[in-house]
Amino acid sequence: MTWTLKIVGILLLAGCGAAAGFLLASRARESWRSVHAFGRLMEYLQSAIQYQALTGEQLLARAANYPEFARLGAGQGLRLGELMPPAALDEALRQELSADLTTLESAPRDKACTLLTHMAALCHSQEADLRAAANTAARLYPRLGGCAGILVALFLL
Repeated sequence: MTWTLKIVGILLLAGCGAAAGFLLASRARESWRSVHAFGRLMEYLQSAIQYQALTGEQLLARAANYPEFARLGAGQGLRLGELMPPAALDEALRQELSADLTTLESAPRDKACTLLTHMAALCHSQEADLRAAANTAARLYPRLGGCAGILVALFLL
């Protein structure tokens, strides 16, 4: 009976470790998804500005119709300068994007399109690194968590 309890305990600790690994991997994936969505929002705004004469508030209200943009804060009565870049980006890049969003509020249409294209490119370059990190985390973290759980169980025996 005691060995049965020990084996169940080992399996529970391994399962908890693997679950913690899955949680960490999902956080890495969410970081990638937020940067990806922000880059796509910049592309959406660029195409909307290019083909339609709308204000920043109107653009964000239209973008809020898409769930991936709505979770970034689009459509909450924000101006372009108040839109916050994702926290997953480097601090320097976040500050640059925030400054560019503020500049967009008063920029002419052609400059706004150029600036949004540049902003999307910056997001996509960071996105590639975050996607690689998320894929690595998805492969490694659950395994490492399971192994850590088994290791803790062996120390407790």
